[in-house]
Amino acid sequence: MNLLFEKGRIGRCETANRFVAQPMEGNCAEPGGAVSDLCLRKYRSLARGGWGTIVAEAISVTSDSLARKNALVMNRRNLDGFKRLVDTVKTENPDAVLLFQITHSGPVSNPLFSERVCVSPGGEGRCLATEEIERIRDGFVRSSLLAEEAGADGIDFKMCHGYLGAEFLRPANTRADGWGGSWEGRTRLLREGIGAIRAGRRSERFVLGSRISMYEGIRGGCGTAAADDPVEDLSDMLRLLRLMDELGMDYVNVSAGIPAKTPVITRPVRSSELMHLHHLRYTRAAKRTLAGIGSSIQVFGSAYSVLRERAVPVACEMLARGDADFIGWGRQTLADPFMPGKLLRGEAVDYCASCSGCSRMMIEQTHVGCILFDEHYKTYWNERR
Repeated sequence: MNLLFEKGRIGRCETANRFVAQPMEGNCAEPGGAVSDLCLRKYRSLARGGWGTIVAEAISVTSDSLARKNALVMNRRNLDGFKRLVDTVKTENPDAVLLFQITHSGPVSNPLFSERVCVSPGGEGRCLATEEIERIRDGFVRSSLLAEEAGADGIDFKMCHGYLGAEFLRPANTRADGWGGSWEGRTRLLREGIGAIRAGRRSERFVLGSRISMYEGIRGGCGTAAADDPVEDLSDMLRLLRLMDELGMDYVNVSAGIPAKTPVITRPVRSSELMHLHHLRYTRAAKRTLAGIGSSIQVFGSAYSVLRERAVPVACEMLARGDADFIGWGRQTLADPFMPGKLLRGEAVDYCASCSGCSRMMIEQTHVGCILFDEHYKTYWNERR
């Protein structure tokens, strides 16, 4: 396990170890997207648990299009709450690197309480006008700079899992107004957004990265070669990595799939456990592509929770081979937010059972947590049955 506990570096930030707590939507914000006590409880536990890097979940740039009814929303009105979140994490673990994932739900937005919008004509939801996209780009920039003001160490510019950022990247994005069609159009949100954030950030220490879905598993999706092609072809996504290097970004968080459509690609369950091998392959491809151009971008791996205790040796092997720089756990952070510290002390860990209880909670728009190991959420879930 020593490799997992080695110090690392993301941009100009040093990390205490190679453990990454992935962004997991808790759906527990106050009305208007403000940070709640339940939200603080979640991140306090992760900080106490010894995670070297913690990525705060899907923080929306708008309150109009949300995937979760109680999603976090970044604006100046909610800024004090995000400052409390940062203070909570840093008080418990001053060495933790805290990243805010900035997003727009787009076609994943729930029409029961928000507006579903999309990039391409014929997509899921109302097709955005050019000026609306420009405002969304500005929202990503504004929210990212507010994250820095709140005290976060950096941001994750979300381009994965079927959210709006991912939709822009797809070959199926055939817009003709400069925000689609060509490679330049499909990557414009990331290029202009990251460029403006770099220009506006107060410190070069503020980390810039993105979580991407290397292959979504849909026709014309990320990781395909054409708008009508369902077959995996990573050419565009590897080209995206080279663009991220040109933009001066610090890390890429490698994921796959769309939880609402191709969930076993994103988060394999016990019956589809071997899907994790695709994630290892995507991570290796990303790392080798970036190494080939001498990039300092750090690569985060995903989909380790399904392996339970076997994830540790697999993670160490990926680090030893140079196929990843950091190892991310998602559902496992809900099952046992104290895992890194427990491993270090030789204590028993509550390993995620891949029961999909947290996924059911998300679908039902309740607060999201582990219904097996977290007493608060176990009681909360049982009371709702």
